[in-house]
Amino acid sequence: MKQFGEFILAHPKSVLFGLTVLLFVSIFPASNIRTDFNLEGFYPDEDPVIADYEKLEDEFGRDDNSIIIGFKTDSLFTKEVLLDLQSITAQLEEIDYLTEVLSILDAQEIKSENGELTFDPYFDLENSSKERLSNIKENITHDPFLNGALINSSGNATAIVLRINEEENTFFNRNHIIDSINDVLREYRSDYEFHTSGIPYFRNQYVNLLNGEIVMYIAISSILIILLLWYIYRTIWGVLFPMVIVWSTLLLTVAIIQLTGGYLEIMSSTIAPILLCVGVADAIHMISKYDDARESGFSKHNSIIEMLKTLGSATFLTSLTTAIGFATLFTSTVMPMRRFGIYTAVGVLLAYVVTIFFLPVILSRLKSKRIFDEKSGSFYPLLQKWLNKVAGLNRLNYRKIIIFGLLVTIMFSVGITKIDVNGKVFDDVGDDTELMQDSQFFSDQIAPQFPMEFLIDTGEPDGALSADLLERVSRFEQKLLEYPEIHRVVGFHTLMGEVHRVLTDGERNENLDFPLPESDQAIAQYTLLMEINEADELYNLVDFDYTKLRITAQTEDAGSKRINEIRDEFRSEMQRLFPDEEVIVTGTTILSADLTDKIVYSLAWSIMLAIFAITLIMAMLFKSFKMALIALVPNIIPLVIVGGVMGFAGVDIKPSTAVIFTIALGIAVDDSIHYLARFRIEYLKSKAMFPSLTATTVRTGRAIIVTSLILIAGFGTLITSAFTSTAMMGILVCTTILGALLADLFVLPSLFYWLKPKLKI
Repeated sequence: MKQFGEFILAHPKSVLFGLTVLLFVSIFPASNIRTDFNLEGFYPDEDPVIADYEKLEDEFGRDDNSIIIGFKTDSLFTKEVLLDLQSITAQLEEIDYLTEVLSILDAQEIKSENGELTFDPYFDLENSSKERLSNIKENITHDPFLNGALINSSGNATAIVLRINEEENTFFNRNHIIDSINDVLREYRSDYEFHTSGIPYFRNQYVNLLNGEIVMYIAISSILIILLLWYIYRTIWGVLFPMVIVWSTLLLTVAIIQLTGGYLEIMSSTIAPILLCVGVADAIHMISKYDDARESGFSKHNSIIEMLKTLGSATFLTSLTTAIGFATLFTSTVMPMRRFGIYTAVGVLLAYVVTIFFLPVILSRLKSKRIFDEKSGSFYPLLQKWLNKVAGLNRLNYRKIIIFGLLVTIMFSVGITKIDVNGKVFDDVGDDTELMQDSQFFSDQIAPQFPMEFLIDTGEPDGALSADLLERVSRFEQKLLEYPEIHRVVGFHTLMGEVHRVLTDGERNENLDFPLPESDQAIAQYTLLMEINEADELYNLVDFDYTKLRITAQTEDAGSKRINEIRDEFRSEMQRLFPDEEVIVTGTTILSADLTDKIVYSLAWSIMLAIFAITLIMAMLFKSFKMALIALVPNIIPLVIVGGVMGFAGVDIKPSTAVIFTIALGIAVDDSIHYLARFRIEYLKSKAMFPSLTATTVRTGRAIIVTSLILIAGFGTLITSAFTSTAMMGILVCTTILGALLADLFVLPSLFYWLKPKLKI
């Protein structure tokens, strides 16, 4: 580090110019960073879950390419309202990037004329008497393909479905569609309360909300950190230098994300507060050491060299271990966790690089003797007095502290057993937001918008045209509808039942269905009639050679835990009913639910890797396995605390909260290493353990407390998030920081007093 420092000080202008150019070049890619959200992005391309979903997509198209507009009125079946609906639909059809717009006005009724099928519109608005509309209401609300899709059973709530061209289904095009929808609906909002939903709509609104929050995080975190730095240090330079470092780090990290094809999502949105806090912590520790050297009479040049020699390696070690903690997430099979881990690790190391290049150069150009003015306020004298008491308390009561720490750890360990793994499709947005209220409207009034898809492959052409198979599918439908979370099931059997009813002049029962045709010949005949009439419904439910058929169930967003329970329960029934067919269960709901096992496995594996790597580094640093274990304890305690709080508070592990444990480990190890590195320096000076512990607690304790306050200020901004899991992350990480601080100031020195390890430094 001494040679590095001499090189930097010999070429300050070149180093400063290089940093400036690098930051300037980073502005363009950073400004083009995109945000996105899609469930497929959670999986690697070769994942079998994605392969199953792609089979559905290849045969029948995506199940998540529709935006839905709904409204409710008791006068829906009046000419005035239907004319408004007609006008709205016509205007929506003019919007770019849509393939079709469907409403009840487009609905067609299957009829029979002389043994032939006809498809006639339900509505003729020019010749619609009150009596005729009442009759249409009765028929349309009992149509199994329309009930729960475009209208509800009561006939007072309807939906308009906008299908997006799959090749044009991009974030920017969806934003254009949503803006155009709002323009169309604006003139009708005085008469109707519209609700917009659908997975494409949710994704875009989610991303737009996320974009605003990222800017808000950076702004509020920066303001709070600036105010805190000013309160503690009372100098312009004491505020400016740390903030320049963290803003530069953020800019470079975002540029790297963009240049490597990454984007911002729910997990990576928290990279900003993490890097703000980590970068400031690095700067504070190093500037504090520079000020101490200047106070001891060192020249400016020698103070900078002393800063780099003493804390350059220690800060690198903290940055490395923190980066390792995040980088272990790269082993995850959940792609957002993997991206979050690697980009955060890169950002942490960038913060260190920017710090050790920028600080020596800027300090060498500064005329002020000290950067921090710690004596002008009351904060530091009080802190110094309190830390002296802490050092004495540890020395005299270390056994009680360890026993108390053990009891607290056991208590929170009980909470860990209460943690559930559970994620939803619409997981991170609060129930009181407009997004969730709109989604709830469809669940309450029409049907939930979350598809669970079944693809039954008979393995042979015309295999789907089997009366026996359709009868088994019908029985499977009844099994599915036994679950209160599943509201509606339609498939090829539904279509054949409806055609059979029409051609035999039958009546539907109270469940809106009708006995199926009893022979393969009848099914083949009905299918031929559908082909002649070019019925779109047919090829939405079977493939071109009738080898595969599709069943679509509309489910509530019940959470991955419940969906997986349901899937496990009906799996045996599925195997019994379809022993000779291959059945694929997929759809957006399944994509979300299937993340459960992946998250648990990924989280456990990455934490074990991180703990192993950190323990190895500690053992190499102190050449003692006992010392490594001592160093590990205060890093494990915050993990147990955050897990216990999650369990007691009922916070589930899901994609957006799983990374809390990694953040907790990264934060905890940072303070521990700073403490141990300072203890190592003090021990090398005095060769006595107890005085070294006292000096370390008092001197490094100041920086640890200040950086902890800054971390709390930075992560505390997440509590204001509209995303429930992000807000909870803010609460839990702040709890972790407090737990890590107490563990490092009390438990860590007490372990030294108790175990009295032999040091080989």
